[in-house]
Amino acid sequence: MELKKYTVRDAWGLLEVIQIDQEITLQFGNHTAQSGWDPNHPEQLAFGYYQALCVGLVLHPAPQRLNLYGLGGGVLARYLLEYTELSVQVLDLRPQLAKIARQYFGLDTEHPRLTLHFADISASDELAVIPPCDVIWVDLFDEQGMVPIPTRSLAVLADQLDDTGVLCLNIWRNALDEVTDLTRALARFFDANPVSIPVPHRYNSVLCYRKTPWTPSDLMRIHSRLGNFSGPMQTTLRESLPWVEPLPQNRRR
Repeated sequence: MELKKYTVRDAWGLLEVIQIDQEITLQFGNHTAQSGWDPNHPEQLAFGYYQALCVGLVLHPAPQRLNLYGLGGGVLARYLLEYTELSVQVLDLRPQLAKIARQYFGLDTEHPRLTLHFADISASDELAVIPPCDVIWVDLFDEQGMVPIPTRSLAVLADQLDDTGVLCLNIWRNALDEVTDLTRALARFFDANPVSIPVPHRYNSVLCYRKTPWTPSDLMRIHSRLGNFSGPMQTTLRESLPWVEPLPQNRRR
């Protein structure tokens, strides 16, 4: 049974909170769930791409700071605050999402390890307030699909990371033109061969970039880093690590 719990229209369109059985989802007026969680099982991530993004944490040797582009319902931010010790900076375009995330998705918007910013990622000068970090997650979608990120903004994101930093992007594989443009632009700032994590039975993939090339030994180390995280995060990672694709042959050296 579908229950509409909240509806509001802001300057960018419709925001709807929908409950179906036990799962609460955020939609942008097009029947596509942008965020989702089950309040009875907060330790479980509802979407496969959420789990795939978490792989970026073990691709870094010791992450302490994460910048998240795309708040949505706040599910990822809440999960990081509850099940890791990371400090989290979040940027999104729509301030109304803070209220929705707090009221319907369990996000403590006053958490001492959380800072929320509301700005347009296309305005690269507005990104200057976001500090350096170890891992970046990009999960930017609207009712039309993937939000385009200008090259000048990608340059700012690249500057937030050092050579060990990891940039993880949630993409739709069926948006071929957009993905091609994005990967070409990213190759200006990162090694051109990301770690690829396709989500089973979905069109989502997570691409993980680094400035220096990935090697087979990098992928071998990720399992040894599981013990650095909480039990719920370890469970999430054990489910998603098998999705990591082998590196291209020219990287296997």
